[in-house]
Amino acid sequence: MVINSDSLVLPRMGWEMWHVPHAWQHFQWPRVPSLFPDMLWFWLAESVRLDWRVALDGFFLLSLCLMTACLASVIWRMGDLAWPQALFVSSFTLAAVVACVSAGVHVQGLRDVSGLLELFLPAYHGSAFMLSLLAATLANWEYGRGGRIANFCPTACLCLVATFSDPLFVTTFAVPFALSTGLFALRHRKDTTPVRVALKDGIGPSLFLLGACTVGFVGQELLYKQNLGGVFKHFPLLALPEILYSACFSVRAFCCLALFALSIIPFIRIGAKISAKAIAPYKERLFYHGYAASIISLCILSVSYVDVSVYRYALPVTWWSIIFLVSCPDPAAVRKMSDYAMVCLPCAFMYFVLIGNHGNRLAGWHSPLESCISQNHDRLGLRGGLAQYWLSRKLEASSDWALQIEQVTDGNHIFIWGNNPDLYAHDVHGFDGMPVFNYFVDDGKEDLATLYRDMGPPAHVLHCPEADVLVFGQPVRLR
Repeated sequence: MVINSDSLVLPRMGWEMWHVPHAWQHFQWPRVPSLFPDMLWFWLAESVRLDWRVALDGFFLLSLCLMTACLASVIWRMGDLAWPQALFVSSFTLAAVVACVSAGVHVQGLRDVSGLLELFLPAYHGSAFMLSLLAATLANWEYGRGGRIANFCPTACLCLVATFSDPLFVTTFAVPFALSTGLFALRHRKDTTPVRVALKDGIGPSLFLLGACTVGFVGQELLYKQNLGGVFKHFPLLALPEILYSACFSVRAFCCLALFALSIIPFIRIGAKISAKAIAPYKERLFYHGYAASIISLCILSVSYVDVSVYRYALPVTWWSIIFLVSCPDPAAVRKMSDYAMVCLPCAFMYFVLIGNHGNRLAGWHSPLESCISQNHDRLGLRGGLAQYWLSRKLEASSDWALQIEQVTDGNHIFIWGNNPDLYAHDVHGFDGMPVFNYFVDDGKEDLATLYRDMGPPAHVLHCPEADVLVFGQPVRLR
Protein backbone atom coordinates (compact mmCIF):
# COMPACT_ATOMS: atom_id res chain seq x y z
CA MET A 1 0.00 0.00 0.00
CA VAL A 2 1.36 3.40 -1.00
CA ILE A 3 1.46 5.95 1.85
CA ASN A 4 2.24 9.49 0.75
CA SER A 5 0.74 12.96 1.01
CA ASP A 6 -1.41 12.43 -2.09
CA SER A 7 -2.96 9.13 -0.99
CA LEU A 8 -3.56 10.60 2.50
CA VAL A 9 -5.47 13.70 1.32
CA LEU A 10 -8.89 12.07 1.58
CA PRO A 11 -8.26 10.31 4.93
CA ARG A 12 -7.19 13.70 6.28
CA MET A 13 -10.23 15.43 4.80
CA GLY A 14 -12.50 12.79 6.29
CA TRP A 15 -10.95 13.38 9.73
CA GLU A 16 -11.18 17.19 9.49
CA MET A 17 -14.83 17.11 8.43
CA TRP A 18 -15.68 15.69 11.85
CA HIS A 19 -13.05 17.38 14.06
CA VAL A 20 -12.21 20.83 12.62
CA PRO A 21 -14.84 23.61 12.45
CA HIS A 22 -15.77 24.80 8.94
CA ALA A 23 -13.40 22.28 7.32
CA TRP A 24 -15.87 21.57 4.53
CA GLN A 25 -15.81 25.20 3.37
CA HIS A 26 -12.14 25.99 4.01
CA PHE A 27 -10.23 22.83 3.14
CA GLN A 28 -8.38 23.45 -0.13
CA TRP A 29 -9.77 20.63 -2.26
CA PRO A 30 -7.34 18.75 -4.46
CA ARG A 31 -7.68 19.19 -8.19
CA VAL A 32 -9.76 16.01 -8.24
CA PRO A 33 -12.24 16.01 -5.33
CA SER A 34 -13.14 12.34 -6.01
CA LEU A 35 -16.36 12.69 -4.05
CA PHE A 36 -17.79 9.32 -5.07
CA PRO A 37 -17.00 6.80 -3.84
CA ASP A 38 -13.60 7.95 -2.48
CA MET A 39 -14.55 10.92 -0.29
CA LEU A 40 -17.83 9.33 0.75
CA TRP A 41 -15.99 6.22 1.98
CA PHE A 42 -13.54 8.13 4.20
CA TRP A 43 -16.25 10.44 5.52
CA LEU A 44 -18.32 7.43 6.56
CA ALA A 45 -15.25 5.65 7.98
CA GLU A 46 -14.47 8.62 10.22
CA SER A 47 -18.12 8.90 11.27
CA VAL A 48 -17.76 5.50 12.97
CA ARG A 49 -14.23 6.32 14.23
CA LEU A 50 -12.58 3.76 11.98
CA ASP A 51 -8.78 3.96 12.06
CA TRP A 52 -7.49 5.61 8.88
CA ARG A 53 -5.18 2.64 8.25
CA VAL A 54 -8.11 0.23 8.26
CA ALA A 55 -10.10 2.68 6.11
CA LEU A 56 -7.29 2.88 3.54
CA ASP A 57 -6.97 -0.90 3.42
CA GLY A 58 -10.75 -1.10 3.17
CA PHE A 59 -10.77 1.36 0.29
CA PHE A 60 -8.28 -0.82 -1.58
CA LEU A 61 -10.62 -3.79 -1.12
CA LEU A 62 -13.67 -1.69 -2.07
CA SER A 63 -11.91 -0.52 -5.25
CA LEU A 64 -10.87 -4.06 -6.05
CA CYS A 65 -14.47 -5.30 -5.74
CA LEU A 66 -15.77 -2.37 -7.81
CA MET A 67 -13.16 -2.95 -10.52
CA THR A 68 -13.93 -6.68 -10.58
CA ALA A 69 -17.62 -5.98 -11.18
CA CYS A 70 -17.03 -3.20 -13.74
CA LEU A 71 -14.42 -5.20 -15.64
CA ALA A 72 -16.71 -8.23 -15.66
CA SER A 73 -19.58 -6.16 -17.04
CA VAL A 74 -17.52 -5.07 -20.06
CA ILE A 75 -16.10 -8.57 -20.64
CA TRP A 76 -19.65 -9.89 -20.44
CA ARG A 77 -20.71 -7.55 -23.28
CA MET A 78 -17.56 -8.08 -25.36
CA GLY A 79 -17.45 -11.88 -25.11
CA ASP A 80 -20.11 -14.54 -25.49
CA LEU A 81 -20.04 -15.35 -21.79
CA ALA A 82 -22.55 -15.71 -19.03
CA TRP A 83 -22.18 -13.21 -16.18
CA PRO A 84 -20.56 -15.70 -13.73
CA GLN A 85 -18.03 -16.70 -16.39
CA ALA A 86 -17.22 -13.04 -17.09
CA LEU A 87 -16.77 -12.57 -13.35
CA PHE A 88 -14.37 -15.50 -13.34
CA VAL A 89 -12.28 -13.98 -16.16
CA SER A 90 -12.32 -10.57 -14.45
CA SER A 91 -11.23 -12.02 -11.10
CA PHE A 92 -8.49 -14.10 -12.67
CA THR A 93 -7.22 -11.11 -14.69
CA LEU A 94 -7.04 -8.79 -11.67
CA ALA A 95 -5.39 -11.50 -9.58
CA ALA A 96 -2.75 -11.98 -12.30
CA VAL A 97 -2.08 -8.22 -12.58
CA VAL A 98 -1.76 -7.73 -8.80
CA ALA A 99 0.39 -10.87 -8.46
CA CYS A 100 2.76 -9.73 -11.23
CA VAL A 101 3.07 -6.24 -9.75
CA SER A 102 3.68 -7.66 -6.26
CA ALA A 103 6.32 -10.02 -7.61
CA GLY A 104 8.02 -7.16 -9.44
CA VAL A 105 8.10 -4.97 -6.33
CA HIS A 106 8.91 -7.51 -3.61
CA VAL A 107 11.03 -10.02 -5.55
CA GLN A 108 12.80 -7.98 -8.21
CA GLY A 109 12.76 -4.63 -6.37
CA LEU A 110 11.03 -2.87 -9.28
CA ARG A 111 9.19 -0.28 -7.15
CA ASP A 112 8.33 1.74 -10.26
CA VAL A 113 5.90 -0.94 -11.43
CA SER A 114 3.74 -0.42 -8.32
CA GLY A 115 2.23 2.55 -10.18
CA LEU A 116 0.09 0.04 -12.06
CA LEU A 117 -1.94 -0.37 -8.86
CA GLU A 118 -2.66 3.36 -8.47
CA LEU A 119 -6.05 2.45 -9.88
CA PHE A 120 -7.02 1.30 -6.37
CA LEU A 121 -5.78 4.40 -4.49
CA PRO A 122 -8.06 7.28 -3.45
CA ALA A 123 -8.06 10.43 -5.63
CA TYR A 124 -5.92 8.82 -8.36
CA HIS A 125 -8.68 8.81 -11.04
CA GLY A 126 -9.27 5.08 -10.52
CA SER A 127 -12.90 5.50 -9.47
CA ALA A 128 -13.65 7.71 -12.50
CA PHE A 129 -12.28 5.03 -14.81
CA MET A 130 -14.19 2.21 -13.08
CA LEU A 131 -17.42 4.19 -13.35
CA SER A 132 -16.64 4.82 -17.03
CA LEU A 133 -16.54 1.04 -17.61
CA LEU A 134 -19.89 0.67 -15.85
CA ALA A 135 -21.35 3.55 -17.86
CA ALA A 136 -20.01 2.07 -21.12
CA THR A 137 -21.76 -1.24 -20.40
CA LEU A 138 -24.98 0.42 -19.28
CA ALA A 139 -25.12 2.83 -22.23
CA ASN A 140 -24.24 0.04 -24.66
CA TRP A 141 -27.14 -2.02 -23.33
CA GLU A 142 -29.51 0.96 -23.41
CA TYR A 143 -28.48 1.80 -26.98
CA GLY A 144 -29.39 -1.73 -28.01
CA ARG A 145 -32.94 -1.09 -26.78
CA GLY A 146 -33.28 1.83 -29.20
CA GLY A 147 -32.08 5.38 -29.63
CA ARG A 148 -34.81 7.03 -27.57
CA ILE A 149 -33.42 9.57 -25.09
CA ALA A 150 -35.61 8.22 -22.28
CA ASN A 151 -33.70 4.92 -22.40
CA PHE A 152 -30.52 6.67 -21.27
CA CYS A 153 -31.78 8.27 -18.06
CA PRO A 154 -29.94 5.79 -15.74
CA THR A 155 -26.66 6.41 -17.57
CA ALA A 156 -27.29 10.17 -17.48
CA CYS A 157 -27.62 10.02 -13.68
CA LEU A 158 -24.38 8.08 -13.48
CA CYS A 159 -22.68 10.65 -15.75
CA LEU A 160 -23.82 13.52 -13.56
CA VAL A 161 -22.54 11.92 -10.34
CA ALA A 162 -19.27 10.68 -11.89
CA THR A 163 -18.40 14.03 -13.51
CA PHE A 164 -19.29 15.90 -10.34
CA SER A 165 -16.77 13.62 -8.64
CA ASP A 166 -14.03 13.69 -11.29
CA PRO A 167 -14.11 15.64 -14.61
CA LEU A 168 -11.78 13.08 -16.20
CA PHE A 169 -14.90 10.90 -16.57
CA VAL A 170 -15.84 13.08 -19.56
CA THR A 171 -12.77 11.91 -21.49
CA THR A 172 -12.90 8.29 -20.31
CA PHE A 173 -16.59 7.79 -21.14
CA ALA A 174 -18.69 10.66 -22.56
CA VAL A 175 -16.45 11.73 -25.45
CA PRO A 176 -15.48 8.16 -26.47
CA PHE A 177 -19.17 7.17 -26.39
CA ALA A 178 -20.08 10.10 -28.65
CA LEU A 179 -17.32 9.18 -31.11
CA SER A 180 -18.16 5.48 -31.11
CA THR A 181 -21.90 6.00 -31.68
CA GLY A 182 -21.17 8.52 -34.43
CA LEU A 183 -18.78 6.13 -36.17
CA PHE A 184 -21.25 3.27 -35.79
CA ALA A 185 -24.02 5.40 -37.32
CA LEU A 186 -21.85 6.28 -40.31
CA ARG A 187 -20.72 2.71 -40.92
CA HIS A 188 -24.27 1.40 -40.90
CA ARG A 189 -25.76 4.28 -42.86
CA LYS A 190 -27.91 3.24 -45.78
CA ASP A 191 -26.87 4.56 -49.17
CA THR A 192 -30.07 6.57 -49.41
CA THR A 193 -29.65 8.17 -45.98
CA PRO A 194 -27.80 11.51 -45.88
CA VAL A 195 -24.78 11.68 -43.61
CA ARG A 196 -26.35 14.52 -41.61
CA VAL A 197 -29.46 12.48 -40.89
CA ALA A 198 -27.47 9.39 -39.93
CA LEU A 199 -25.35 11.40 -37.50
CA LYS A 200 -28.41 13.12 -36.04
CA ASP A 201 -30.02 9.79 -35.27
CA GLY A 202 -26.77 8.33 -33.93
CA ILE A 203 -25.47 11.04 -31.63
CA GLY A 204 -28.72 12.16 -29.97
CA PRO A 205 -28.11 9.97 -26.89
CA SER A 206 -24.47 11.09 -26.81
CA LEU A 207 -25.45 14.75 -26.63
CA PHE A 208 -27.89 13.92 -23.85
CA LEU A 209 -25.14 12.22 -21.82
CA LEU A 210 -22.68 15.04 -22.55
CA GLY A 211 -25.32 17.45 -21.24
CA ALA A 212 -25.55 15.43 -18.02
CA CYS A 213 -21.76 15.57 -17.71
CA THR A 214 -21.87 19.34 -18.22
CA VAL A 215 -24.34 19.70 -15.34
CA GLY A 216 -22.03 17.62 -13.13
CA PHE A 217 -19.00 19.69 -14.12
CA VAL A 218 -20.77 22.99 -13.45
CA GLY A 219 -21.81 21.67 -10.05
CA GLN A 220 -18.23 20.81 -9.21
CA GLU A 221 -17.06 24.23 -10.36
CA LEU A 222 -19.50 25.79 -7.90
CA LEU A 223 -18.07 23.59 -5.15
CA TYR A 224 -14.45 24.13 -6.05
CA LYS A 225 -13.09 25.97 -9.07
CA GLN A 226 -10.68 23.77 -10.98
CA ASN A 227 -7.32 24.98 -12.22
CA LEU A 228 -7.34 22.79 -15.30
CA GLY A 229 -5.06 25.15 -17.21
CA GLY A 230 -2.09 23.81 -15.28
CA VAL A 231 -2.65 20.37 -16.80
CA PHE A 232 -1.69 21.38 -20.33
CA LYS A 233 2.08 21.26 -20.74
CA HIS A 234 2.46 20.50 -24.47
CA PHE A 235 0.61 20.73 -27.74
CA PRO A 236 -1.34 17.52 -28.46
CA LEU A 237 0.90 14.57 -29.42
CA LEU A 238 4.06 16.73 -29.24
CA ALA A 239 5.36 14.78 -26.25
CA LEU A 240 4.81 11.34 -27.85
CA PRO A 241 8.55 10.79 -28.51
CA GLU A 242 9.27 11.55 -24.85
CA ILE A 243 6.48 9.17 -23.78
CA LEU A 244 7.90 6.39 -25.96
CA TYR A 245 11.36 7.05 -24.56
CA SER A 246 9.97 6.74 -21.01
CA ALA A 247 9.42 3.02 -21.70
CA CYS A 248 13.20 2.63 -21.85
CA PHE A 249 13.75 3.52 -18.19
CA SER A 250 10.35 2.89 -16.56
CA VAL A 251 8.89 -0.60 -16.18
CA ARG A 252 5.50 0.96 -15.53
CA ALA A 253 5.60 2.96 -18.77
CA PHE A 254 6.88 -0.08 -20.69
CA CYS A 255 3.99 -2.24 -19.41
CA CYS A 256 1.37 0.36 -20.34
CA LEU A 257 2.70 0.90 -23.86
CA ALA A 258 3.41 -2.81 -24.40
CA LEU A 259 -0.19 -3.70 -23.51
CA PHE A 260 -1.44 -1.04 -25.93
CA ALA A 261 0.79 -2.50 -28.64
CA LEU A 262 -0.48 -6.02 -27.91
CA SER A 263 -4.05 -4.84 -28.34
CA ILE A 264 -3.35 -4.91 -32.11
CA ILE A 265 -4.12 -8.65 -31.89
CA PRO A 266 -7.78 -8.26 -30.91
CA PHE A 267 -7.94 -5.16 -33.14
CA ILE A 268 -7.17 -7.30 -36.21
CA ARG A 269 -9.44 -10.13 -35.05
CA ILE A 270 -12.45 -7.94 -34.25
CA GLY A 271 -11.80 -5.66 -37.23
CA ALA A 272 -12.02 -8.66 -39.54
CA LYS A 273 -15.35 -9.65 -38.00
CA ILE A 274 -16.66 -6.10 -38.46
CA SER A 275 -15.63 -6.12 -42.14
CA ALA A 276 -17.37 -9.46 -42.63
CA LYS A 277 -20.41 -8.22 -40.69
CA ALA A 278 -20.01 -11.23 -38.42
CA ILE A 279 -20.19 -9.38 -35.11
CA ALA A 280 -23.15 -8.21 -33.05
CA PRO A 281 -23.82 -4.44 -33.28
CA TYR A 282 -23.45 -3.89 -29.52
CA LYS A 283 -19.99 -5.53 -29.58
CA GLU A 284 -18.96 -3.34 -32.50
CA ARG A 285 -20.00 -0.17 -30.63
CA LEU A 286 -18.13 -1.26 -27.50
CA PHE A 287 -15.07 -2.01 -29.64
CA TYR A 288 -15.12 1.52 -31.07
CA HIS A 289 -15.67 2.94 -27.59
CA GLY A 290 -12.68 1.16 -26.05
CA TYR A 291 -10.22 2.22 -28.71
CA ALA A 292 -11.57 5.78 -28.76
CA ALA A 293 -11.09 5.99 -24.97
CA SER A 294 -7.54 4.64 -25.30
CA ILE A 295 -6.53 7.10 -28.03
CA ILE A 296 -8.08 10.06 -26.19
CA SER A 297 -6.26 9.13 -22.96
CA LEU A 298 -3.02 8.84 -24.93
CA CYS A 299 -3.62 12.38 -26.24
CA ILE A 300 -4.26 13.62 -22.69
CA LEU A 301 -1.05 11.93 -21.57
CA SER A 302 0.83 13.68 -24.38
CA VAL A 303 -0.44 17.18 -23.48
CA SER A 304 0.14 16.75 -19.73
CA TYR A 305 3.33 14.65 -19.71
CA VAL A 306 5.96 15.65 -17.17
CA ASP A 307 7.18 12.28 -15.91
CA VAL A 308 5.90 8.72 -15.52
CA SER A 309 3.62 9.74 -12.62
CA VAL A 310 1.31 11.33 -15.22
CA TYR A 311 0.53 7.83 -16.54
CA ARG A 312 -2.38 7.90 -14.06
CA TYR A 313 -4.22 9.80 -16.83
CA ALA A 314 -3.67 6.84 -19.17
CA LEU A 315 -5.72 4.19 -17.36
CA PRO A 316 -7.83 3.47 -20.49
CA VAL A 317 -4.64 2.70 -22.47
CA THR A 318 -3.74 -0.03 -20.00
CA TRP A 319 -7.09 -1.47 -19.01
CA TRP A 320 -9.03 -1.33 -22.28
CA SER A 321 -6.06 -3.15 -23.84
CA ILE A 322 -6.37 -5.80 -21.12
CA ILE A 323 -10.13 -6.03 -21.73
CA PHE A 324 -9.62 -6.65 -25.44
CA LEU A 325 -6.91 -9.23 -24.78
CA VAL A 326 -8.89 -11.25 -22.23
CA SER A 327 -11.97 -11.09 -24.47
CA CYS A 328 -10.05 -12.84 -27.26
CA PRO A 329 -10.12 -16.48 -26.00
CA ASP A 330 -12.72 -18.84 -27.36
CA PRO A 331 -15.80 -18.67 -25.09
CA ALA A 332 -16.03 -22.46 -25.19
CA ALA A 333 -12.60 -22.66 -23.54
CA VAL A 334 -13.75 -20.35 -20.76
CA ARG A 335 -16.87 -22.42 -20.24
CA LYS A 336 -14.72 -25.51 -19.81
CA MET A 337 -12.61 -23.70 -17.19
CA SER A 338 -15.50 -22.57 -15.07
CA ASP A 339 -19.05 -23.42 -14.27
CA TYR A 340 -21.50 -21.89 -11.85
CA ALA A 341 -20.31 -23.97 -8.91
CA MET A 342 -16.62 -23.16 -9.38
CA VAL A 343 -16.83 -19.41 -9.99
CA CYS A 344 -16.89 -18.50 -6.30
CA LEU A 345 -13.70 -20.43 -5.50
CA PRO A 346 -11.16 -18.42 -7.56
CA CYS A 347 -12.85 -15.15 -6.53
CA ALA A 348 -12.59 -16.04 -2.82
CA PHE A 349 -9.02 -17.28 -3.25
CA MET A 350 -7.99 -14.08 -5.04
CA TYR A 351 -9.29 -11.82 -2.29
CA PHE A 352 -7.74 -14.02 0.40
CA VAL A 353 -4.34 -13.76 -1.29
CA LEU A 354 -4.62 -10.02 -1.91
CA ILE A 355 -5.71 -8.90 1.55
CA GLY A 356 -4.37 -11.80 3.63
CA ASN A 357 -0.73 -10.76 3.24
CA HIS A 358 -0.18 -8.94 6.53
CA GLY A 359 3.11 -7.51 5.27
CA ASN A 360 1.15 -5.32 2.85
CA ARG A 361 -1.46 -4.15 5.33
CA LEU A 362 -1.32 -0.88 7.23
CA ALA A 363 -2.70 -2.07 10.59
CA GLY A 364 -0.35 -0.87 13.33
CA TRP A 365 1.91 1.05 10.93
CA HIS A 366 3.90 4.01 12.33
CA SER A 367 6.65 6.06 10.75
CA PRO A 368 9.98 5.70 12.64
CA LEU A 369 10.45 9.46 12.21
CA GLU A 370 7.07 10.21 13.78
CA SER A 371 7.78 7.79 16.63
CA CYS A 372 11.03 9.64 17.33
CA ILE A 373 9.23 13.02 17.37
CA SER A 374 6.37 11.77 19.57
CA GLN A 375 8.73 10.15 22.09
CA ASN A 376 10.65 13.41 22.51
CA HIS A 377 7.66 15.72 22.16
CA ASP A 378 7.20 16.61 25.84
CA ARG A 379 10.89 16.42 26.79
CA LEU A 380 11.88 19.05 24.20
CA GLY A 381 8.73 21.16 24.57
CA LEU A 382 7.64 20.61 20.97
CA ARG A 383 4.40 22.36 20.02
CA GLY A 384 3.48 22.66 16.35
CA GLY A 385 5.76 21.55 13.54
CA LEU A 386 6.52 22.41 9.93
CA ALA A 387 7.74 20.18 7.11
CA GLN A 388 7.74 19.92 3.34
CA TYR A 389 4.63 18.66 1.52
CA TRP A 390 5.67 15.02 1.06
CA LEU A 391 6.56 14.66 4.75
CA SER A 392 4.05 16.67 6.78
CA ARG A 393 0.81 14.74 6.23
CA LYS A 394 2.55 11.37 6.51
CA LEU A 395 3.84 12.29 9.98
CA GLU A 396 0.44 13.59 11.08
CA ALA A 397 -1.24 10.39 9.90
CA SER A 398 1.32 8.20 11.65
CA SER A 399 0.50 9.98 14.92
CA ASP A 400 -3.24 9.37 14.36
CA TRP A 401 -3.56 13.10 13.67
CA ALA A 402 -2.26 13.98 17.17
CA LEU A 403 0.68 16.00 15.82
CA GLN A 404 0.08 19.27 14.01
CA ILE A 405 2.73 19.54 11.30
CA GLU A 406 1.78 21.96 8.53
CA GLN A 407 3.25 21.87 5.04
CA VAL A 408 5.60 24.67 3.97
CA THR A 409 8.28 25.40 1.39
CA ASP A 410 11.75 26.83 2.08
CA GLY A 411 11.27 26.23 5.79
CA ASN A 412 8.64 28.86 6.60
CA HIS A 413 6.69 29.74 3.42
CA ILE A 414 3.02 28.69 3.62
CA PHE A 415 2.13 26.11 0.95
CA ILE A 416 -1.58 25.64 0.28
CA TRP A 417 -2.28 22.49 -1.72
CA GLY A 418 -4.77 19.89 -0.55
CA ASN A 419 -4.79 21.17 3.04
CA ASN A 420 -6.70 23.53 5.33
CA PRO A 421 -5.32 27.12 5.35
CA ASP A 422 -7.14 27.79 8.64
CA LEU A 423 -4.69 25.55 10.48
CA TYR A 424 -1.79 27.96 9.92
CA ALA A 425 -3.64 30.33 12.27
CA HIS A 426 -5.66 27.90 14.44
CA ASP A 427 -4.62 25.04 16.68
CA VAL A 428 -6.02 21.80 15.24
CA HIS A 429 -6.99 20.48 18.70
CA GLY A 430 -8.23 23.79 20.09
CA PHE A 431 -9.52 25.78 17.17
CA ASP A 432 -9.96 28.98 19.19
CA GLY A 433 -6.25 29.05 20.04
CA MET A 434 -3.25 30.07 17.96
CA PRO A 435 -0.77 27.37 16.95
CA VAL A 436 2.85 27.72 18.02
CA PHE A 437 5.24 26.32 15.42
CA ASN A 438 8.60 25.82 17.11
CA TYR A 439 10.23 23.04 15.10
CA PHE A 440 10.95 22.09 11.50
CA VAL A 441 11.46 18.55 10.20
CA ASP A 442 14.43 18.71 7.85
CA ASP A 443 14.89 15.78 5.45
CA GLY A 444 17.49 17.66 3.42
CA LYS A 445 15.21 18.37 0.45
CA GLU A 446 14.43 22.03 1.19
CA ASP A 447 16.53 25.18 0.95
CA LEU A 448 16.38 26.58 4.48
CA ALA A 449 18.29 29.81 3.88
CA THR A 450 15.15 31.92 4.45
CA LEU A 451 14.30 30.04 7.64
CA TYR A 452 17.79 30.53 9.08
CA ARG A 453 17.82 34.20 8.05
CA ASP A 454 14.53 34.81 9.84
CA MET A 455 15.08 32.61 12.90
CA GLY A 456 18.81 32.12 13.29
CA PRO A 457 20.29 28.71 14.18
CA PRO A 458 18.08 26.17 16.00
CA ALA A 459 18.34 25.91 19.78
CA HIS A 460 18.45 22.11 19.55
CA VAL A 461 18.73 19.48 16.81
CA LEU A 462 17.08 16.10 17.36
CA HIS A 463 18.55 13.40 15.12
CA CYS A 464 15.83 10.96 14.04
CA PRO A 465 15.57 8.28 11.36
CA GLU A 466 15.16 9.82 7.88
CA ALA A 467 15.39 13.46 9.07
CA ASP A 468 16.59 15.94 11.68
CA VAL A 469 14.19 17.94 13.84
CA LEU A 470 15.28 21.59 14.17
CA VAL A 471 13.90 22.99 17.44
CA PHE A 472 13.80 26.79 17.76
CA GLY A 473 13.66 28.81 20.96
CA GLN A 474 10.84 31.03 19.67
CA PRO A 475 7.87 30.48 17.32
CA VAL A 476 8.76 30.27 13.65
CA ARG A 477 7.49 33.26 11.67
CA LEU A 478 5.51 32.11 8.64
CA ARG A 479 5.57 33.94 5.36
